[in-house]
Formats: sequence, structure tokens, C-alpha cells
Amino acid sequence: MDYEESLRYLDRLGNEVLSMKFGLETIRTVLGALGNPQDEFPSILIAGTNGKGSVACFLSNILSSGGLRTALYMSPHVVSIEERFQVSGHQIAPPDFAECLTEVARATESIGPEYRPTYFETLTAAAFLHFVRSRVEIAVLEVGMGGRLDSTNVVDPLLSVITPVGLDHQAQLGANIEQIAAEKAGIIHPLRPVLVSPQTPEAYRVIRARAEAVAAPLHELETGEIVVKAAGRGVYSLSYHGVSATLRLPGRHQTMNAALAIRAVELLSPGLGVNQSAMADGIRRAEIPGRIQKIGEDPLVFVDGGHNRQAADNLMQFLTAHTPEPRSLVFSMMRDKEIAEVAAILRPAFDRVFVSEMKSPRAAPMARLLEAFPEATVARDPIQAIEAAKTSSATIVVFGSFYLAGEVLRKASGE
Repeated sequence: MDYEESLRYLDRLGNEVLSMKFGLETIRTVLGALGNPQDEFPSILIAGTNGKGSVACFLSNILSSGGLRTALYMSPHVVSIEERFQVSGHQIAPPDFAECLTEVARATESIGPEYRPTYFETLTAAAFLHFVRSRVEIAVLEVGMGGRLDSTNVVDPLLSVITPVGLDHQAQLGANIEQIAAEKAGIIHPLRPVLVSPQTPEAYRVIRARAEAVAAPLHELETGEIVVKAAGRGVYSLSYHGVSATLRLPGRHQTMNAALAIRAVELLSPGLGVNQSAMADGIRRAEIPGRIQKIGEDPLVFVDGGHNRQAADNLMQFLTAHTPEPRSLVFSMMRDKEIAEVAAILRPAFDRVFVSEMKSPRAAPMARLLEAFPEATVARDPIQAIEAAKTSSATIVVFGSFYLAGEVLRKASGE
């Protein structure tokens, strides 16, 4: 397959979330047919409801700054699918992507229809192939959904990391925090250390019980040791365990993610050989699309792929501290999200709201968006909404979905 054919092949596997199935038998069978590439490099596995992508980004940048050839596997992508496979900050080239997908497709054909991998399983297997061929020295793997039965959980990680656990993907992971935490805690492996960020008491009890059950050393991030200062224009500087750096990623909440990445490296030292200077450099360099990303200056325009209550809280904290009024919101969400609850958090910050229905089988219909924001203006697409908002807004925010963020960022870059 060439690159375009590989994309069409993936599309035939169905929507990434709607086609998702939980279980490790299929991915293990596919990887076995490929020679088990996931066993060829050490890895760090990251799960959680919010912040896991940012933590993975910080951590991979730190390891790369320390001289390690570092793989990063992330999901979902925001602008292009190549974002998901990175080696030392470089996205996979389209021909290499097609080659890895072709090999996974051949392996799939050789093992029979009962082991037909999903969209995400196929990408995970392809990523592991790419990382082996790139001779990576370590891989940072972001869990796709949950953890216990996620296809990334076929590795035996050096360290597992769990970011804050909250309500999201309840249809797949469970109706309450305890059930969701149990799925996230499934990435804790016997005798392997686990690092956790501050959690609700309910989530922490579940995580601690899992760690004790498999004799995994449990480490908590001590937030009292983190010193944070505003550095202007919505970004912050961080001092933690002798590491000082100013972040590029906006929002105070990102300092917690950066500290978690620093602590993860500390737990694996001295084996990794990464010093404090490399940690600071990695924190300074880390960038990730669709996280309160500024794409316009006058008026200010931000794009954020957040899609749950915690992400809305983080956005509100940023907006009230760092952006002028009047503000306009360009909003859409997937139908399985807590649309009304997120809308209630966001409403006080905005003078005007535009809603736009996404072109996705998972998209919430316009009727549900208008239930959440009855006063909203209906827009044909988010770009039209942004243009309309520019006439009366000092700040414009696009929020509600990485799919929505990707649509706007592609248009902003001229694609």
C-alpha cells in the first residue's frame, strides 16, 4: 500500500472509538505474527483521564534531551495521523507509515478473520514496528482508552504513570470514578513501580489496592514541593527538585504535568542517565497541538481539544486569569460526552456562543448542542463561527473535541 491506500485501509476498519473492542487477545496475536516488536525496547506506560498526552509529551522531550533515542505513541491525532508515531520529536514519514501499515495488514491476513484488529489495534502494532525499525532506546506510550484492556498494555513497562482520573468514556469504562480508576489501574504491572498524580480519595483507594495486590511500588507526586510562578501571556515557570524551566504550553495545570514527568525520570534514574539540565530543556521544548493553543492574536483565538469537566475547569482558570472580555465560544462535542455539565462550567466566561455540528458519526446532533446553549448562534462550520465572532470579541475559544480542534487547525494552516 502507498500512503493514501493505507489511510483508506484504516478507514475501512471503522471509527476509532465506535469500533473499539476491549481485550488483549487480538493485539497479542497480531504482534506475535510480527515477531513481538513491543518486546524489543523498554517502555513507560501512561494512563489517566486528563493530562496523559501532555505528560507523555513532556516525558519524551526530557528523555530525548537526555540523549536517548525516544519513541512517543499518542492518540488521538489532532491534525495528521503521523502525530501518533514520533521518534525523538520527528513524526513518522508517510512512506514509512504506509510500509508499517502494509506489514500489519499482511500479518492480519495470515492469522485469520477471528483476529481482525480494530483501527487502534492496527495503529498500535504499526507503531511498535516503526519504533523497532527506528532503533529506539525507550518508548513513551499513551494509553488509548482505559488501560487494563487497552492494546498498549501488552508491554511490560519500566514504569506506569497515572494522571488524574475523572468521569469520561463512562459507556466503555464504567459509570463511576471507582470503576474507571480500576480500568486505569490495570496498567500497574507486578513488581513494576507506578507513579500517580493527585487523585480523588475514591480513585486513589482503587489504585493503591491494585498496586498492593501485585506488589508494585506506589509513588505519589508531592505537590507541596512544586513552586509555580506566572511567566506572562498565560504560561508558567516551574521549580521542582532542582529543575527550573518556563513552559511553552499555556495554563497553570501544565506545571503539574511537567512535574509528573520530572518525577517519572527521577524514579528511573540513574539507569537512564538523564540529568537536571536535560530535564529542564525537555520541559522548555515540549509542545503539543490542541491544548489551549493560540492561533490568533487580534482578537486572541485559542483552540482546545478538551472534552470533559476537568478540561473545562482548566480552560476556565486560564481564561479568567489571562484573557480579555468580551469572549466568544465556538463549541461542539461528541454525543457520548457530558455536554450539559461542560456547558454549565463554561457559560459564565462567555458573552456569546456559537455551535457547529461536526462531520463525525459520533458527533452530538445540533438539538443537543442547543439544549446545552439555548442562546447560541448556529454556525455552518467552526471557521464561519470564528469569523463571525471576530467582529465583537476580544477572545475567541474553540472547545469541545479534538476532532473539532483538528478541523480548525487544518484550516488555519491552509490545508
